[in-house]
Amino acid sequence: MIDNPYSSFDIKGKVALVVGATGAFGSVAARTYAGAGCKVALTGGNKSELEKISDEISKTGCENLLINERPSSEKECQKIVNATVKKFAHIDILVVASGINKVSKVDEMSPDTFSTVMDVNVTQSWLMAREVIKQMKNQGDGGK
Repeated sequence: MIDNPYSSFDIKGKVALVVGATGAFGSVAARTYAGAGCKVALTGGNKSELEKISDEISKTGCENLLINERPSSEKECQKIVNATVKKFAHIDILVVASGINKVSKVDEMSPDTFSTVMDVNVTQSWLMAREVIKQMKNQGDGGK
């Protein structure tokens, strides 16, 4: 039996990398992790929105890093991970909240649009996870 089961959920002092921090889900994740006592790396393509979120969570005492990049390629993912590790020395938590939504009927969506949606929502998420997993393995203490 665990004496204090809630200690398993304590993430104070951990480093959370939030990819897509300017979107609806990403901004909530960034604020939530900041409120839980994490250091937060914020990424996204909209610099002014990143600055707003960074300013907001900074006021709560959250140490954070603004990275105006999207995970659009392996190189960009490496830049995001390297910047986070340079600032915080490690990554404990990855949240991939970036993506696009182009709703249409199957027979009305062009193959180019479908490819773009799949690239942003699937391939880029995979690239980001792949890069962070490398870092987490090198750290030797895991992550989520």
